Amino acid sequence: MVKIFNYRQIAENFKNEVKAAAKGKATSLPFIIHHLSPRALVKEGEKFQVLKIGGSILQNALVYKKGQKVIVESLEEEHLPIFSTGKAFLALVKSHLRKKVKVLAINFAYPLKPILENNRLDGILIKSMKEHAFSGLVGKQVGAEIEKFIKLKFNKQIIVTLANDTICLALSGLGIAAPAGLAGGIVGTGMNFAFFLDDHTLVNLESANFNKFKPSAAGLLVDAKSIKPGEALFEKEVAGAYLFQHYNLRREKKLGIIESTHQLDKVARGEISGDKLLAKDLLKQSARLISCQIAGMANYKKQDMVFVMEGSLFWVGYNYRKTVEETVKSLTKHKVKFQKIKDCGIVGAAQLVV
Repeated sequence: MVKIFNYRQIAENFKNEVKAAAKGKATSLPFIIHHLSPRALVKEGEKFQVLKIGGSILQNALVYKKGQKVIVESLEEEHLPIFSTGKAFLALVKSHLRKKVKVLAINFAYPLKPILENNRLDGILIKSMKEHAFSGLVGKQVGAEIEKFIKLKFNKQIIVTLANDTICLALSGLGIAAPAGLAGGIVGTGMNFAFFLDDHTLVNLESANFNKFKPSAAGLLVDAKSIKPGEALFEKEVAGAYLFQHYNLRREKKLGIIESTHQLDKVARGEISGDKLLAKDLLKQSARLISCQIAGMANYKKQDMVFVMEGSLFWVGYNYRKTVEETVKSLTKHKVKFQKIKDCGIVGAAQLVV
């Protein structure tokens, strides 16, 4: 049997952490505030470029605005190389930049300290991660460095704006919901949430770090064996990178180990052999814990909300979305809807420009 959490208390604790962080108090939530550009960087119909850089995939799109809609004219996808140096990253951007493009928006899935400068959102790369060292780029303003590099190589002045993946996810919902009730959530290999504070301000919660709950015994073991013990405790309890490890720790010895949360999902569905009940319980527990953060945000905002969601665990995990919807309904009086948006990473980054 998996640990029984007090979900109502966790939701209340999360709301209180958000509330305290919003007032500038030290909490488990980094609460990284992003100020959007006060005016558009392109004219109606003007084409610009969007790159989505993160994980193992690079997406490259040509985009323009038509009325209130972002139109993706073309979209290419390829494998993303490992960036051992900042120069390697800059060279990749240069090699993908279209000749006539004057404005480039980037969905950059790495830790950034946001800066609004020269009428565009930029960010300082805080640290390397996901196997990418970015040597020489850490501590520097990424968009500004790209602009300087392109000027040096082509004698061409371009405008670069960027934000991280969770911010771009929330931005992709503009047009389907008013900013005041709009949020973005990633629930897959990792997890995180971001939401609008007002029409021109968002916050990246980095909510994997939330720690105002008592981890399960398996969660503590998973944390102890992780690369960074003591960090991202909530993520280690719920996300795809870790759930299968919970199963391996709790399974009966006669049952074999599994190697991914995708396999955990198959066990829950009875598609491969294993402890079906344990697999179902772990997925349900993860969904209920994620619901605590979602309900906590709705209770903090005191209003109905729309969450643009990304991540295979949320969308295709066994009974996952259904469990979240039912649990959220029991934890808040506010209505919460979940939305899936095609090419959300591209569309969201495009909102930095239009």
